[in-house]
Amino acid sequence: MRKQMKADGDSSVHEGERFDPFHDPYLADPYPFFAEARAVTPVFYSPDLDYWVVTRYHDIRQIFQTPKLFSAANTLAPLQPICPAAGHLLAEGGFRPVPTLTNSDPPGHTRVRRLATIAFTPRRVAAMEPFVRELTARSVENRLSSGRADLVRDLAWDLPALVIFRVLGIPDEDVARVKAGAESRLLLMWGRPNEDQQIRLVQGMAAFWRYAETLVASRAEHRRDDFTSDLLLARDGDLPALNHQEVTQIVYELLFAGHETTTGLIGNVLRRLLTERHGWEEICRDPSLIPNAIEEVLRFDSSIIAWRRKTTEAVEIGGARVPAGANLLLLLGSATAIPRSSRTPNASTSIGTMPRSTSPSGSERTIAWVRRWLASRRALCSRS
Repeated sequence: MRKQMKADGDSSVHEGERFDPFHDPYLADPYPFFAEARAVTPVFYSPDLDYWVVTRYHDIRQIFQTPKLFSAANTLAPLQPICPAAGHLLAEGGFRPVPTLTNSDPPGHTRVRRLATIAFTPRRVAAMEPFVRELTARSVENRLSSGRADLVRDLAWDLPALVIFRVLGIPDEDVARVKAGAESRLLLMWGRPNEDQQIRLVQGMAAFWRYAETLVASRAEHRRDDFTSDLLLARDGDLPALNHQEVTQIVYELLFAGHETTTGLIGNVLRRLLTERHGWEEICRDPSLIPNAIEEVLRFDSSIIAWRRKTTEAVEIGGARVPAGANLLLLLGSATAIPRSSRTPNASTSIGTMPRSTSPSGSERTIAWVRRWLASRRALCSRS
């Protein structure tokens, strides 16, 4: 299949051959590559990954809006196939994923999304606000009052997890356990672990699934005032209710995406504003600028800079002919970024140039985890 996927034109071939999301300079800062690719070869084939890479906003938007041509079926699959031994251990460990939200297409996706929306009511969202404010204020007072702190380790790492725990009905003391399970999942999904590393990661991933499964089984027996219970109870006319496996899949996804993305956002916002001190000072003088500042960081330095789709038939994307069954890597960070020269370093309009942020253990472990592709060889080695 790889031999059939040839991009048209010398520039496309060159871009595909030099695209390496697992090493510097891409790991250190992918945005220069994004800008060049958008200008020179907006769609190219990477023979190393066996993915077609899409960089421009209008192409990516069209892909997301056309599920009949671009399926979400590959969204949660490992970037590279796992070895047979790891696959056996994953199945043996009880890992039983099903298409629900992220990895499902209409009409299945539409049904699950509708029921999940019914469960996650405006009442529940509004009821969470006092808790989030109190938790944040307490965390700042207890951890950041000495005059020196690691903002990722002491604030961004567990604050979002504690919020999603309250939503799902999970005890606070399970933060480390859930973070470890989320890490196993992201490294297996987005990285290139060797076979020994895959064995370790699938064991953690299966345990992570069983944790979600146990939570759902508990709520099926004894309902509580939480989102997990509400998912089990959600009904909408003739739509089939969510079964236990579907609820487990939704909880499993939220135990990953429900906090890791926010941890990345907090790290990116704080790093950018503290690096560009004028923006921080302007926001301190006028807190009404905070919402726009956050939106700006989400736009051009997002926690999620890449996503995936799969073609259902042969199509043309940005002038490139892409075959049926092709994997697509959608560079969201490229699509929403703007040229550095046009960024205005003003908190009321744009925060400025892209910063980096680091995780609790330093520069080897990144909090902007998607920008570093979540599972670079460097990150894998630092956790071995």
